Formats: sequence, structure tokens, C-alpha cells
Amino acid sequence: MLKDILMIIDRDRKISRSHISRELNIEDTLVDDGISQLIRMGFILEEEAGADCVVACSNCPFIKNCQKEIVKIFQISQKGKDYLAQR
Repeated sequence: MLKDILMIIDRDRKISRSHISRELNIEDTLVDDGISQLIRMGFILEEEAGADCVVACSNCPFIKNCQKEIVKIFQISQKGKDYLAQR
């Protein structure tokens, strides 16, 4: 399941927890647990963007999705990329 979550994040770039849960046919809470494990393992990195964002909106790659709301952003780390390349 962790590999599947990692592959979906890598493939789709912009996704939601509900998107992953629907695709894998699992509960949202399992997706949350999987993402937490991937963060602990160092395969993905988590950032928050939104209300206290210091990037000017015109330069922000998330301008269409943000609307100054707190948005969690997950990126595949180099360790995660290396893992996916081996599979």
C-alpha cells in the first residue's frame, strides 16, 4: 500500500487524500497513516502553504489551488525517487 501511495503522488503530482483512497479502494484514515509512514521513512516531504505563506502569490506554483487556505503539499524526496526508480 505504501508503494502504491508513493506511486500515485509521483504520477499525479496534485492529488487529494480522497483521490488516493478511491483509487486504492481504502479508507481515508489508511491513506493518512500511509502518508505519515512515508514521511517518517523519508520518502516524501511535507510542506504547508497558505495563510502565512511568504511567497508572493504571482510567483507561487500553487496559486490556482491556494486561495490563502492552509494546503498540505507532499513532494517525493530523493530517497523516494530512488526507491521508485528501483521498482
